[in-house]
Amino acid sequence: MNESHPTIVDWNLAERVALALAGTGPRWSGSEEELRAESDRAARLVRDYTRLKPKGQVPSAELVDRGEWAKVNIESFRHLSSRVEEHLQGRIESSGNGSRGGRGLQRTIVGAATGAEVGLALGYLSQRVIGQYDVALIGPARAPRLLFVGPNLTAARRRLNVDRDLFLSWIALHETTHAVHFAAVPWLREHIGGIAEELFEKAAIEVKPADMIAKLVRLNPRELIRSATSGELATLLWPEPQRRLVERLTAAMTMVEGYAEHVMDAVGDRLDPGYAGLRLALDRDRERRGLLDSIVSKVLGLEMKLAQYRRGKAFADEVASAHGIRTLNRAWQDPNSLPRPEELDSPSEWVDRVGVARERRLFALFR
Repeated sequence: MNESHPTIVDWNLAERVALALAGTGPRWSGSEEELRAESDRAARLVRDYTRLKPKGQVPSAELVDRGEWAKVNIESFRHLSSRVEEHLQGRIESSGNGSRGGRGLQRTIVGAATGAEVGLALGYLSQRVIGQYDVALIGPARAPRLLFVGPNLTAARRRLNVDRDLFLSWIALHETTHAVHFAAVPWLREHIGGIAEELFEKAAIEVKPADMIAKLVRLNPRELIRSATSGELATLLWPEPQRRLVERLTAAMTMVEGYAEHVMDAVGDRLDPGYAGLRLALDRDRERRGLLDSIVSKVLGLEMKLAQYRRGKAFADEVASAHGIRTLNRAWQDPNSLPRPEELDSPSEWVDRVGVARERRLFALFR
């Protein structure tokens, strides 16, 4: 991995750590062609249920190992953090504290620490992620990829002890739902990426460590413990402008994840009568994680991601049950139609705002 200019993160170290931690894992018995056939079928089922019409091509499934997955995501992280690194690099260069050699040493120490942290996180995740719809949220658009991590497919199926064909259908359906969704709603990538980019830039320019420490000191101990154990501590420490951006980003991602969970269950129930049993096994597996997994999940924010799944799915289920999938799809008309943070817990308020409930009542007067 070549770096044309100094960076805050030592990406070469990050890659070495991630690859060392990833390992090889068990071999997946299937082929890439099998995954592609299952994903193509899943895409047709998702289009039939959602009535979404992809504007571009849905990517073909790719079977990768843990190392390839880690490399892909390190490259994605580099793109995501490039603007932040530029701002922080400027801070170091313009700080005027110490000699040029001292600043170089500071950059080396920071780079090694952050590189090791990124590598550890991605190395850990490379052993657990089963599939991923990889799309560039920040920077120039590039062809998205639909990745399935072979060793983790095998490990997950063994752990869940479920039928192989049903398991394959489920994972293909889960990731392909995202692929169809983003292909059908082109503005979604730019919208989410725009919020994330603004958040990262503001963080690099405005967030001050001293302010964060002062907030920690002022926190009620009970609130501090609750935030730390729920994975919300970082959000709690943001200044107000950044917190608003975090809330918008979280709301958008909660809707995206919840919509996918709703579609996956709706299609899955029609696909195979054994799907409900698989879903139950998945939920039990999440609850059965060991202490280390639970701690790491909180540190990496995975607990918040699972909470997004549940909260977003509850919203999508309620809207679709009461008004149908066409009403739920109103969320994808434009960014202003997405549920606001407070509406995620009150679907009827969102329905009233986007106009569907009023239209239904008006129509009822003439029946």
